[in-house]
Amino acid sequence: MIYVTGDMHGDYEVFSERRLNQLKKGDKLIVTGDFGFVWDESKDEIKNLQKLSKKKYDILFVEGAHENHEKLRSYPEADLYLGKAYKLAHNIYCLKRGEIYKIEGRSVLALGGGLPPYDEDTGESPAIPDDDELKYAVDNVRAHGSRVDLIITHEAPASVKRVIDKNAAVNDLNIFLDTMMHNTGYRKWYFGSLHEDRAISDRLICVFEEVHKID
Repeated sequence: MIYVTGDMHGDYEVFSERRLNQLKKGDKLIVTGDFGFVWDESKDEIKNLQKLSKKKYDILFVEGAHENHEKLRSYPEADLYLGKAYKLAHNIYCLKRGEIYKIEGRSVLALGGGLPPYDEDTGESPAIPDDDELKYAVDNVRAHGSRVDLIITHEAPASVKRVIDKNAAVNDLNIFLDTMMHNTGYRKWYFGSLHEDRAISDRLICVFEEVHKID
């Protein structure tokens, strides 16, 4: 079974506070960015990753705005669900930007990256997908007939972000995601940057503390 939840920011307590005790061996938990368990290589961080590696389910995440992006890219690249991902442990993976995975019979597009809520200056930040990564995402979607089952991002499409917060800053990635939203068929799209649990529609879902079971 696939489950989706929101930002964790390296807080191990969320695994007991949130409704994650329903996950069983073989399940997959997807985190919509700001996983945060790879930051400064402190003793506590290493200990927490070791504890997470003992979970009986897979932990998959897209990058958020608050990650050590360079450190994440230092992990070995591994095959995962017919795609590529950075392998942190035998059950913990950072999903690559623009990759499409086949998880329990569902096609899942991952496109992580983002900026803090009111930061408009993308610049050359590694937190934001570059042109090659965005092109890879577009080409990959087209190769799959412009249709996937799930889309997992940290940022929201621009128009959706403004529905949630009319004063929210919109960056180039938000605009790109808006275009993707109108040119890609999908069943569900989950994003987590806005720290809110709210369904914008039956298909567009802002997730934070809730855990969504994908039926």
